[in-house]
Amino acid sequence: MFKNEEALNDVRRKVAEKLKKDGDKLIFGWRGEPEPTRKEGDVWEDVNGKKWTIKGGIRQSITKLDSAKTPHWCPKCSKPMNHRFDIKFWRIRGHCFDCNIKVETELRRQGKWQEFEHKTLLRNYVAKLRDTIAELQDYHDTVTKPEFVNADETKILMIEKWDVDIEKVKSDLRADIANLQKMLDETIQEFGTGEENEG
Repeated sequence: MFKNEEALNDVRRKVAEKLKKDGDKLIFGWRGEPEPTRKEGDVWEDVNGKKWTIKGGIRQSITKLDSAKTPHWCPKCSKPMNHRFDIKFWRIRGHCFDCNIKVETELRRQGKWQEFEHKTLLRNYVAKLRDTIAELQDYHDTVTKPEFVNADETKILMIEKWDVDIEKVKSDLRADIANLQKMLDETIQEFGTGEENEG
């Protein structure tokens, strides 16, 4: 009986060693519902609220900054975006530097370059006027009397308040906004926005 007990203890020891050794390798999982089949361009949200899509047959996450990200390959010609001007032209025109050269060369060949250049300058001018109007309107809405605080590391030494006629400042801003809006309206009425017939 002593030998049986010794043999049993030996088996128990070997089983315990085997379980201890293989215990780190054991993986337990749970499989829920199978993932639906997705096709190119599909957009979906996972259980954690993250958005995904299929691009080029590869599942990719969608972030809020996707529109600001520079692609690795030109969306028009699929060439790697590794020229020093590629990023600049992708942000301006939506394609790489080489594609931009081809487009501009074709416009010159067709005799449409001056029209393209005019529309580009007009779009830039209209955008600048709109941005300046919005900036001045923001100043108008948030202007307050200026205060300057003089202090050292330990305490405030003096608060200097300037006596400024805020209503006069707001009146001047409104006049500037009105003048710029008039310029914008006249430009659009005479020349358009430069975005007509774009496609």
